[in-house]
Amino acid sequence: MSKAISLFSGYSQKENRTTNYCLLVLKLLYEENPKFLGEVLGTLMGEQIGEQVGVQFRQQHKRAKSIPDGLICQTAFTIYIETKNFDWFYDAQIANHLAALNDEAPGLKILLALGNFESNDENRFETIQKLCETTYQGKVVFASAGFEDLLDALRNITLPKNLADAVEDFGAYLDEEGLLPNWQYRLDVVNCAGIVDEPVEGQVYLCPATGGHYNHKRSKFFGLYKGKQVGYVSLIEAVVDLHGDDDHQILWKNTAITDKDVVERARAKLARWRPGNFPTRVFLLGELVATSFRKDTPKGMQGSKQYFWVNAKDAQDLAGQLAERGWSEWRAS
Repeated sequence: MSKAISLFSGYSQKENRTTNYCLLVLKLLYEENPKFLGEVLGTLMGEQIGEQVGVQFRQQHKRAKSIPDGLICQTAFTIYIETKNFDWFYDAQIANHLAALNDEAPGLKILLALGNFESNDENRFETIQKLCETTYQGKVVFASAGFEDLLDALRNITLPKNLADAVEDFGAYLDEEGLLPNWQYRLDVVNCAGIVDEPVEGQVYLCPATGGHYNHKRSKFFGLYKGKQVGYVSLIEAVVDLHGDDDHQILWKNTAITDKDVVERARAKLARWRPGNFPTRVFLLGELVATSFRKDTPKGMQGSKQYFWVNAKDAQDLAGQLAERGWSEWRAS
């Protein structure tokens, strides 16, 4: 059963929450000025849809059998949106959406696949595009866009401050949920004083899955901090919350590892280092590479973690970039 878009949606599933927030931002734009929504949709789906948002006013507009002095009209259009928090979609599900969209009232019909497209697969929707061309003869249009594309389109409009602030809040949500590509350039430096053995020997970082200061932004790299320096860095392969023997939630995967492998490895790590300790957030780490990224400011690390912007292809590359460098030389995230 459908629900109205609301600030307080009550959705527990991440994808449903994300869809609600996307629609909420678009709704706010439309209520402020239909042209704002038209600009965003035009950027994502083409000028054809952008020009059809809102009421049109015309004078002396020639029709088939008359020329009315004035004309006020609104072109019909229907947009379906399928949202995924990752970069793959089910062709069967998309095909069903197209069939339902084709049965809608006459007008422009567009299906938008909105997702977190991390891989550059140009043929991802080849089957769907052919379906639109052959079965529906172009009467149903398919488009795809990433969350980054949506955010860029929103930021490219000159908005009143209250809406501009809402867009930035929306961007912060997308970033926090790992739905933007920023994570690929982020190093998560974690204070590991007293638990060095776990990450170094076990290639794992464990912390309570209770939120608050234990929450971490999605990051590509992990940095082990102890004694006023980051002594090791590694690739973060995946992060999963283990709530019990049969209860888990995968937060993100940075490598091509199956869900089954993530959960099995995480449970094995927890059983080895902190058996029966639930709920626990498990960071599965790649090989740790030694480095010396020094905290060159007074006192120790403030808080349990610190983020830095980096650009490295792997942990070995990052370790070389950071070696014998100070924190003051690097831009914090």
